[in-house]
Amino acid sequence: MTPTPPRAARPRLLLVGAGHAHLHLIRHRHRLPGAEVTLVDPGGFWYSGRATGMLGAGHTPAEDRLDPTRLASHFGVQALRGRLAQLDPQARIARLEDGREFDFSLLSLNLGSRTPCPARRTPGPQVWAVKPIPRLLALRHRLEQEFSHGLSPRLVVVGGGPSGVEVACQLRQLARRHGARPEILLVSRGERLLAGAPAGAVRWLMRQLERREIRVRFGLDVNGHAAGGVTFATEANAWGEDSLQWLPADHVVHATGLAPPEVVERLGLPLIPGRGLAVEATLQSPGHPDIFAAGDCAAMLRHELPRLRIHGIRQAPVLLDNLVARLAGGPLAPYIPQRLSLAILDLGAGQGLAIRGRRWWGGRLALAWKRRLDRRFLRQYRT
Repeated sequence: MTPTPPRAARPRLLLVGAGHAHLHLIRHRHRLPGAEVTLVDPGGFWYSGRATGMLGAGHTPAEDRLDPTRLASHFGVQALRGRLAQLDPQARIARLEDGREFDFSLLSLNLGSRTPCPARRTPGPQVWAVKPIPRLLALRHRLEQEFSHGLSPRLVVVGGGPSGVEVACQLRQLARRHGARPEILLVSRGERLLAGAPAGAVRWLMRQLERREIRVRFGLDVNGHAAGGVTFATEANAWGEDSLQWLPADHVVHATGLAPPEVVERLGLPLIPGRGLAVEATLQSPGHPDIFAAGDCAAMLRHELPRLRIHGIRQAPVLLDNLVARLAGGPLAPYIPQRLSLAILDLGAGQGLAIRGRRWWGGRLALAWKRRLDRRFLRQYRT
């Protein structure tokens, strides 16, 4: 891509979304002294690393939330409340849902992700998704209310990945804090939990789930909701409406993976279907060298990255360097993903599970390490 800088006497850098990468940019705003920097974001930043811990009441909402507006003000970035609706890449205009328009010289998109799930049916169970994160807080409040009235709702968690496992464990933790004993069922489409994890780690986890009285069922593809529960199909019987089976549930939490926000379909930028905004190794949109994207909303052309917050964090310095270089007309650097990433699950009850490649360890030390990393990350952005 050409290194020609954008045409502007005082270029405007527009940051849309307050994800991990943009928090880093705001904190290092001093590296962009010649540009006007504006942040557009609809609300607070919720840290995904503490989200399930908040569900289990191990963290307060305040411990999981940052105020991007306050951070921006502290570092000299103009902050505006708003949600992106459309983009005109050629005219370099971003339109918000309330009708406001902003022109830009450089644009960076850090829009996060969502959890897709089947629509709720009436009558039917309450339906929740792990993202946006405030939904988990709403679920916690709802269950605390039910537990306080002596109810024991049937809880189904859909998804056998890290989020589903954490949610199931934290629901049990929340229930124990209130002396409640609801039924908790963890449902996985696959034939094992934590696909790709070491076998020893999965065996250790299964023992943990058994001790917490969390049932697990494999090979179930939950595809809808019905009165009193959810519908599912199995691989052996997956065709036609008469193949659907039923599981009882009062609350269903979907943790089946993350998808880019729906707005990416309306931006007129290259997409990778199901993965998000296409970006080069430099985090630039193909054919639009002054438009960048990072984090969960972005999909690298030559690397299919799992949606882990670590990539948004590690992309942040590269994004900042490349925005500085683009303004100065210098060469841009590629983001090179690390081959192995550390993931630590918060299982509640003082237990964690850390996995990096084929290495793993579970117990209190793993959780203590996670909490230390979380505190260190959040401390950078509290003002």
